[in-house]
Amino acid sequence: MIIMNDARVRVNKYWIKLNVFPSNEFLEGNCSIDLSVKRKGELEVILNRGLRVLSVTSQGKEVPFTQLVSSFDDLDLKVNSVRIDVDSSRNVLEIRYEGEIRPYEKTFNYVKDHISEEYTLIRPDSFSYPIIGALNFLELLDAILSQSFDYRVRVSVPEGYVVANLGELKYKRRKDDLIEYVYESKFPSWRIDIAIGNFDVISSSDGEILIFSMKEDARHASRILNHTKAALDFYVSKFGRPVTWKGYTIIEIPSGWGGQADVCGILLSRDVFVDPRRVRNLYHEIAHLWNVRSRDRSRFLDEGFASYFQVLAEKNILGADLDQLLERTRAKISEMCEKTPVLEDTPLFKYGEYKLTDASYFLGVWILHILNSIVGEKCFEEIIRRFLREFKDGAELEDFMEVSKEVSGKNLDRFFEDWFFTTRGLKYLLKGLSEEEIVNKYLIRYQ
Repeated sequence: MIIMNDARVRVNKYWIKLNVFPSNEFLEGNCSIDLSVKRKGELEVILNRGLRVLSVTSQGKEVPFTQLVSSFDDLDLKVNSVRIDVDSSRNVLEIRYEGEIRPYEKTFNYVKDHISEEYTLIRPDSFSYPIIGALNFLELLDAILSQSFDYRVRVSVPEGYVVANLGELKYKRRKDDLIEYVYESKFPSWRIDIAIGNFDVISSSDGEILIFSMKEDARHASRILNHTKAALDFYVSKFGRPVTWKGYTIIEIPSGWGGQADVCGILLSRDVFVDPRRVRNLYHEIAHLWNVRSRDRSRFLDEGFASYFQVLAEKNILGADLDQLLERTRAKISEMCEKTPVLEDTPLFKYGEYKLTDASYFLGVWILHILNSIVGEKCFEEIIRRFLREFKDGAELEDFMEVSKEVSGKNLDRFFEDWFFTTRGLKYLLKGLSEEEIVNKYLIRYQ
């Protein structure tokens, strides 16, 4: 019996100790995972295909395990699949491993992660630390996104390298011939990100915003800091304080490696970091602070929200033309439908099932903007505030629908039917209906 990382398994905390040797492209790892399981059995742990488990122990005793390079059953992606016997409801498994991190860019173009003298990135996207799960990618993705744990990481590197993490730096010290950095999570998180490179570091005057920039890009850090403060101030003015807040860290990563957002910061791609014209990507990642934990696989409640908030920030901070921003997303939707015709006949609530979640970035902008126009700006802002407040621990599409109807006092069933559960709303966009024409279809019903 394989125990997957669903309701039967809960990860409580990670302790990770790493010795990383960039010049050798090699690491030594010791990962302890505190987990709760509802019944005994065989647990599956996934690692990068370049990493090999040396031993597994629990309470000082050796635990039987097997490991084999295997592929996901729904994706052409090879990983080291490690199966471990668990015999109690509460376990702290200590996994020793070593090796290299091999990139997965043939499957996921952005996962170029590896260990090198230029840059090292350790994160769940490349399974570069042990991930509890099973070899079904959609199930694993759901499990990763739904989990929340504390962590403590202890990373030792040769002198001359800086270790960056989105948590709080507890201390830095020399230990033997290496420099040791110790970080702890500020809030329970669903991921651990560790970057190692030749960083410069700057912070805001109050120390709440921290930016790690590659030395050659240090001149851009102050601009990024100013835009971060502007975006945070704007979003707070509209939607209240973030769901969680204990400061914010930005770590620059190489171009094309794929930005990521977490509860306390982001990995920001170099092409965004150095190009003032791409600051909207920064606004998008910061907007994820105003996301609830989504139980909806369409990605509307996270990426749809962040994309619309980004549009509002572009308009209000940069002075961008709202109509042009909306038409930019309409054009992208049309392009996606031409490339993937099934999208035109697939309602949003099924995007996860059909692997069409990228469309939520763009259709989500229109859904939220039309809703904003129907209920009015102040009411829309109150909908968002209440939704974030009441469902910060988890929400589905239906939860957002109910809050929208309760706060607005309007029967929005037809609106949500058109945009969530059928493709009627999408087809309004493809037919070229103007914003006013679309909004009027709903306003007439509420007059």
